[in-house]
Amino acid sequence: MTETRISIAMASYNGARYLSEQLESLAAQRRLPDELVVCDDASEDDTLEVLESFAAGAPFAVRIERNEQTLRTAQNFAKAVSLCSGELIFLADQDDAWRPDKLQVMESYFDAHPQVGALFCNGQVCDGELRPLGYDLWQAQWFHPSEQRRVREGRPLEVFVRHSVAAGNTLAFRSRFRELVLPITGLEDGADTWIAFLIAAVSEFHILDRDLVQYRLHGANQIGLRRFDLRQQLERARWQLQQGIFDYGVRFFSGVEDRLSSQPEPEWQPAPETLELVREKIAHCRRRDRMSPQFLTRLPDVARETLNRGYWRFSYGLKSLLQDLLLR
Repeated sequence: MTETRISIAMASYNGARYLSEQLESLAAQRRLPDELVVCDDASEDDTLEVLESFAAGAPFAVRIERNEQTLRTAQNFAKAVSLCSGELIFLADQDDAWRPDKLQVMESYFDAHPQVGALFCNGQVCDGELRPLGYDLWQAQWFHPSEQRRVREGRPLEVFVRHSVAAGNTLAFRSRFRELVLPITGLEDGADTWIAFLIAAVSEFHILDRDLVQYRLHGANQIGLRRFDLRQQLERARWQLQQGIFDYGVRFFSGVEDRLSSQPEPEWQPAPETLELVREKIAHCRRRDRMSPQFLTRLPDVARETLNRGYWRFSYGLKSLLQDLLLR
């Protein structure tokens, strides 16, 4: 039996400080990848030097592509994915570290479940020196056991339509879905969320509750998956409103709808209820994006999203209701 080829797609940008440890963790895999494809987003530090030094002695093929102009994270990952030649594609951040058995365990799962299009694992949240902080990625992402159960029962979209839980550094997928997920249209970040949702819309999508990644929380992370206390949750809720997070939701899921609605491949035709779910999510985000700053004026919209269970189906339930009611 021919061994499955594994590609790792990495996006780098000014990551020299922690990059070597991540690369060393890839070289220490019990099941080595067949190739590492790194797209560097016009780094201004020593990232390229670190990559080239590693490539010179790596135990697998390393391809380094340097962007002349910055593409931003989503488009940089898209470029890396487009250049991969393996049957399985793993996404990798530049500043984490992988457990030595990550590729071996996840490849074995794909082999045992040929119907699965994508898979993500759990990970341990660590500080800048990779010291455990006492919680894991799923806890940091509010990926509760009830949602894990939904995914295991074959209902991942009910979770993914609410929030992102498939962190890119834990995600792997079959390359036959590349034409479905590429290009990533109109987004500067969220490549992992885009890939996960589209594949889950047309294929089986599984989770693996194994800590196979050490997620480094060092203060300069683009997203920064951490546990928030009540005060920090309030600050983040205000920040979301300031950043136009619901306009982003409209753009993201409108892109998803367009992609799913225009699939010529029969195997990628989504179920009608999937498209309806996406359209309801768009409507929910649009209503939240357009809510008036005037308390009495926005009350009808808040009431509507409460009565139709929109806050619970598409957001964070009571937290989101209070966000619209009190923080605008």
